Amino acid sequence: MVVSPDAVESEEVGAIEAYCKKHNVDGLVQELVEGLLRDRPETKPKEHFAHLLRMSLLKEQVGNDDCSEEMLEASKASEVPGRLLINLFEATKNITAEIVPKDTINIIIQETIKLLHADRVSLFVYDKRIDMLVLNASNLEQPIRVKPGQGIAGHVFKTQEIVNIPNCYEDERFDQTFDKQTGYRTNNLLTMPIVDFEGECMGVLQAINKKEFTHFSHVDEILLENLTQHVSIALRNAEVYRAAIVTSERASALLHMIQSLSQDLGVQSMILTVTMHANELVQADRCTVFLVDEKKQQLWSVSTDSGKEIRIPKSAGIAGECATEGKLIAIPDAYEDPRFNQEVDRRTGYRTKSILAIPVLRRIQQSNSRCLAVIQMINKMEFDGATGKFDDEDIQVMETFSTFVASKLEHSALLAPPAKCNESEASKAFDLDANNSQSRASVKNYEASHRGLAIQESMDEGDEEDCND
Repeated sequence: MVVSPDAVESEEVGAIEAYCKKHNVDGLVQELVEGLLRDRPETKPKEHFAHLLRMSLLKEQVGNDDCSEEMLEASKASEVPGRLLINLFEATKNITAEIVPKDTINIIIQETIKLLHADRVSLFVYDKRIDMLVLNASNLEQPIRVKPGQGIAGHVFKTQEIVNIPNCYEDERFDQTFDKQTGYRTNNLLTMPIVDFEGECMGVLQAINKKEFTHFSHVDEILLENLTQHVSIALRNAEVYRAAIVTSERASALLHMIQSLSQDLGVQSMILTVTMHANELVQADRCTVFLVDEKKQQLWSVSTDSGKEIRIPKSAGIAGECATEGKLIAIPDAYEDPRFNQEVDRRTGYRTKSILAIPVLRRIQQSNSRCLAVIQMINKMEFDGATGKFDDEDIQVMETFSTFVASKLEHSALLAPPAKCNESEASKAFDLDANNSQSRASVKNYEASHRGLAIQESMDEGDEEDCND
């Protein structure tokens, strides 16, 4: 029996019509087309059709409550095309694999640019120690600091709101100053807060100028919102790592300092040793150790470069106040403190930002000579190369450091307090009359030569030790 092609085609058409009627294919197609025309999504039509179908199935499973939290979360996930979800997964994997602070910041910026197809990305990380947002950007060699609340990024940090501006120059919140200075034109931007699991805002992630499109879409918002959750974890891990490294370096520096000071050092060697270890302990750019000369009422030091002696009045400057009152002085911004003499910076071209002055005190207090020395630290250097301020941890470790230095200096003849008695050892040795002018002159000559010998011996001890080493 031969079946004609027309009969087969007629049967196939009938089966297709029956199938379409049974499953309401015409209604489904109409619903998809209407949804596409209604939403006019920025994604491809096929990707939007897939989203509508997923949502339709989900509604059948959980009911028709479009406002339920489950439906809203599912809707967000469903809107993102599968190819972008794969890119998001790769970005989060790369970001969370890094732990070194600087490398973590760089990988966050690179992966965000790749994920959102942005021209530039800026990462603002909040630093609690200085109460500032530290800006790291793909176009910046050095970080910039921004006050919380300043600009769009500062506003997002304060309010934890998402800001998506399709045309920056038509938005009054946008500051055009940077564009005018650099010649770069910011057309659109997407700014997202970085919130950790405790609900605390750790910073802000900002994408600038969407490539190939006029603005960042709703899908970009979903991608960036999910990415920032992993960014917060990466930043937290990097901060823990940084703190562990700092603690380890400080412990190592303290150990080396104790070993160095346990040796018999001359004056210049001791000052150099204290200066070197103090810098390592708190990452200071510069350090000066002033010894207190109570007899001359001066602070004196030895230049670690030239070896020349430096002397200033005991009451002069911040170091003088620290020595006179025996109190710790921490200044976050030297130019805002009236005690700081800006003339030194003007002469040298150096910029002093933060200062920490630590008094080295005798364990046994003596009248008018409690302070043995002052350790003055200048400009706290952060990991990113910027200048910060000395925090409570720096102060605590420097106070511990000063106690070790005090135990070494306290027994030094160079810092011995002036004798109070009228009769000196020279008078006793030569049985001289203190009222006789010739006797007094002889005593002065002896004591002067004795002090010179003490200083020379101290310097020789340091030289001998250098030779032995």
